[in-house]
Amino acid sequence: MPSAAHRAWHALLLAIGLAAAPAAWAQTPPPVDTARPVPSEHVSFAWEHSPESLRVMDLEGREIVAEIAPLQEPGRISLSAPVTGPFVVKSDEIETRRLTADTREILPGGLILPTDEPVAEVILPPGLGIAPLPPLPLRPATWLRLTAVASPIPATWNPLSGSYHTELSFGVHPSDEGTIDPEQALERPIEIRVRLQGLTTRETLPPLMIEAPGLVNERSLVLEFLPSTPTPTLEVRSTLSDVNLELAALPRLDVRPQSTRMMGLGLARMTVNVEQIAPHGAPLPATRPTHIALTVDGPATPEPGELRLAPDQSTASFELRASGLTPLTVRAVAGGLSGEATIQQRFPWGPMLATLLGGTLGGFGRRFVKGAPQGQTPLRLFEGVLVALVAYVAGVLGVGYLALPVAVVATEAGAFLTGALSGFIGVNVLERLQGKAAAPTG
Repeated sequence: MPSAAHRAWHALLLAIGLAAAPAAWAQTPPPVDTARPVPSEHVSFAWEHSPESLRVMDLEGREIVAEIAPLQEPGRISLSAPVTGPFVVKSDEIETRRLTADTREILPGGLILPTDEPVAEVILPPGLGIAPLPPLPLRPATWLRLTAVASPIPATWNPLSGSYHTELSFGVHPSDEGTIDPEQALERPIEIRVRLQGLTTRETLPPLMIEAPGLVNERSLVLEFLPSTPTPTLEVRSTLSDVNLELAALPRLDVRPQSTRMMGLGLARMTVNVEQIAPHGAPLPATRPTHIALTVDGPATPEPGELRLAPDQSTASFELRASGLTPLTVRAVAGGLSGEATIQQRFPWGPMLATLLGGTLGGFGRRFVKGAPQGQTPLRLFEGVLVALVAYVAGVLGVGYLALPVAVVATEAGAFLTGALSGFIGVNVLERLQGKAAAPTG
């Protein structure tokens, strides 16, 4: 019985307490929060550098140092930034990346856009003995990243311009595509400047301004460049990211004729060298047997029609026999590598005139030989010129009876010598043949 009374007493006290709680709550004013925390953004992102290299700035470029509280995890870092507007996260360390595929590269750093909607507060009446609820987590902020993509990559060789070609596109893309309207301009345009290291271009690269995120707002640069080092690099400096981008380029075949001009009409031969070279111009020996196919646009014939590079060899040669007078385009192709050169064919005015002059002089010189018939000078001049032309063509083709090298015959001095000797000797031979034909038989 006493135990039952004890339980009843406790129940009565509990009922009185519950009845008095609303009145006490109504009479007790809620505490005044005199030190509300500054709104902050809690973000976490991939980070391979040290926390000391982290930089957080507002859009004016001012450093935000207080109360960042970076916390590093394996491959990531989280921080709390006491701001209510967008802020930029960058690194003091300049990272170097290599563009090697036609995929969009997300560059380090970015712009964080805080949420605009405040977090609803839950107020508990005092006196209930209930502990305050933990603060609700902030909604995730949008993380804008600078991206770069090059196409084609590795860059390809353009023999017409004598340079490598690729197109580099920069854009700003959010971490969640659905949170950003591509037609909504950024608070401040993002400026991108590109400097060159180890390569040259024909034109100065202008700065790019990106005013809104999304694919439709990307900005592009057309690069026609020549590398001067094995690792040509673009130094990209922007509001969101500072990074060095290495450009990859394909090797090429360098087609090098002895001259860009040669005599036409089949009167000349030329040696053409084909060399496999790295993008910056250094010889690149083959790592395996490589076949090089040759094609010629124009009236000429390569001998042989195909070349072969042995391992550790970078250069092969062939002979080109001209024909006609039209320009020649010589192309060499080995797998994905190619190269070409243009050769102009010209009429051999100089050697021809030298040959005619030499033949005329040789035919005229026949009249001074003892016992030569007189009064036939015009005929000797004509015969000397005719024989000299035939001898010159034969000498260029390598079948001349004077045994002069082809390279000598093809020059003006060699052509004059060939014409003079052949004119003198040829007229003498013709006169002897004429004398034998006129002699009576019997």
